[in-house]
Amino acid sequence: MPSSVDTRSGFALVPVRRRDARRLVESGPPRGVVLPLKHGGQDDPRYPSPHSFRFGVGFTVDLVLHLACAVAAVVVVSRVDTLPFAVILLAGPATFIAVSVAHRIFVQHAIHTTLGKALTGVRYIRDDSGGPPTLGSLTKAWFTGVLVGIANVLSGF
Repeated sequence: MPSSVDTRSGFALVPVRRRDARRLVESGPPRGVVLPLKHGGQDDPRYPSPHSFRFGVGFTVDLVLHLACAVAAVVVVSRVDTLPFAVILLAGPATFIAVSVAHRIFVQHAIHTTLGKALTGVRYIRDDSGGPPTLGSLTKAWFTGVLVGIANVLSGF
């Protein structure tokens, strides 16, 4: 299960099913069950629904969305005859990064999920309180994801 730890505040982001988080807010925790200190762990009865596959599909949808925006930007920019080739080459990566940051940090902070996670019914929560992620924790998760992605690509060579 992917998670991102924010060491300054001592909590991690963990993915859970949205319906479990909503049920917890509406009905409270299950009665008569000893609850773990951290939210969203494998043995946490507050979030019983499986979500790993959904999280993977949601991540893939988000990635395809970011790539589609980058390809669209390259197509639009390539139609301008006066632009240098370097600008056309940089349009794709710059758009991908801008859309990824906006979507995975700012949109997710505002509505507590991304498009891909919303379509699959998954969201991130803080493991210390079960609440929504902070802007700082989402930013750290984005940078961590980028570094892990780069490391995975480089380890393949």
